[in-house]
Amino acid sequence: MNNFHGKTTNWKQHNQALINSGLLTFWIDEEAIPLWNQTK
Repeated sequence: MNNFHGKTTNWKQHNQALINSGLLTFWIDEEAIPLWNQTK
């Protein structure tokens, strides 16, 4: 795992690196779950 703690300046590259490494995590607020509308 990369332990670099510098300032990210290229967000597109940073986000793609997270996706490629399988370390992409996002959080959903508990209040948002009942408001979630599923569409097909």
